[in-house]
Amino acid sequence: MSREKVCVHTGAIGHKEMLWLEKYAAQGFPIALMDKNKQKGQRIKKELERAHHVSVFFFHGDVESEEDRDLFQGALQEIFRGMEYIFCSEM
Repeated sequence: MSREKVCVHTGAIGHKEMLWLEKYAAQGFPIALMDKNKQKGQRIKKELERAHHVSVFFFHGDVESEEDRDLFQGALQEIFRGMEYIFCSEM
């Protein structure tokens, strides 16, 4: 029995990254993303939720900060407990 999966993206979201997120969201995968651009991250969260009716977790943080990465990883484990991760970027 396969576990449910969540698509995880960390770092800046450009055109290519947005295409990946939309691809997985269109397939019904929940999305978790971390970006240091708060306004852009919140906008993308709303767009994906509205267009694809999926759960999107946005974490405002910097992927280059070890503290932010640790907080993001902890939040992922709490929110998406028992799920497998599909990484669209390195963490």
